[in-house]
Amino acid sequence: MQLEQVKIETSRLTLSGLWNGISKGAPVIALHGWLDNAASFEPLAEYMTLDQPFYAIDLAGHGLSEHRPKASSYHMIENVIDIAALVSALSPNGLPVILLGHSFGGIIAALFAAASPASVERLVMLDSLGPMTDQASSVLPQLRKAVEKASSFKASKLTIYPSLEIAANVRTKGVGKINYSSALALVKRGLKAVGGGLTWTSDPRLMAPSFLRLSESQLQAIFTGIECPVCLVCGDKGYFSDYESLNKRLSYIPHLEKHIVSGGHHFHMEGDIPKTTAIINEFIDA
Repeated sequence: MQLEQVKIETSRLTLSGLWNGISKGAPVIALHGWLDNAASFEPLAEYMTLDQPFYAIDLAGHGLSEHRPKASSYHMIENVIDIAALVSALSPNGLPVILLGHSFGGIIAALFAAASPASVERLVMLDSLGPMTDQASSVLPQLRKAVEKASSFKASKLTIYPSLEIAANVRTKGVGKINYSSALALVKRGLKAVGGGLTWTSDPRLMAPSFLRLSESQLQAIFTGIECPVCLVCGDKGYFSDYESLNKRLSYIPHLEKHIVSGGHHFHMEGDIPKTTAIINEFIDA
């Protein structure tokens, strides 16, 4: 499946991404992980067999999408509302969409599926089963840390790289610890030219700490509201292999199937991509 560049005007922001050029049918919308971008779905797209629209989207502040206004924030729920606006723009006739989310993108997709069940036909989550949660004792320290950071009003210093190759090497050690070829694909979309070299297109405010996190009981209550079928695909060396506590969340979602494929957190880019795509294709076509 070939992808082309696309820009989508929503009621909130202009979002960029990649599109398969098909306009008719219920859209499949792919949402990437934190600090990644739409290029993370290019390996999957090579194996996907769809006769309906496919959009891999740069989330707000990522890739080539618009940054939030200075008076706004990147709180998780803001992204959920972004998806509501995006679904409205891509499915104006009200057809329910299929959401495909990796990591943070899967979290957002799941929250939207719970908040607007009539809007989502199916949900695919890749190495993703909900956000970090906090106990009551952690809420105030977290809030203080986030408010202190937000109140500093200091512009972040740009990190400048002399070449794509050096930036890609740095990205291999970042979130998810991906290989060089995967990192290169992400930085090609995630860098821009500035004086002296290249710097990230992503908004530095994405690195700010969260103001508030859900409690585990709140997350459970939200996830029980996901009405559509859900397909969870995990890498055998991904996050689920490190955090056994996540497995209790499998019982939160009423209609869930789970699959394991070889690979780490970014298995959809550098693991068993044919098997991963076959699982997704079968689930979408069911």
